[in-house]
Amino acid sequence: MKRTEFGRLIDTIFAAKAGEELSCSDYFERLPRYAELEAAGEDAAARLPNVRHHMHQCPECEEVYLGLLEVVLAEKKSDASR
Repeated sequence: MKRTEFGRLIDTIFAAKAGEELSCSDYFERLPRYAELEAAGEDAAARLPNVRHHMHQCPECEEVYLGLLEVVLAEKKSDASR
């Protein structure tokens, strides 16, 4: 088992026990805020831990996050250059 897979498994176990498990649709509702916090340099994982847990559980949702973060950072860079 790869280290990342093991980490996802452990996060899934703890999230399920803590009642923090999100569905993909709940995750997508919170994802824009998470990406905005990350782009602003804030600790998004501390502010929205259940979103981070879902990302560890669902690689497909993590891929969507990475794409969204690129868009948010590009918009932020574009706004700064104006």
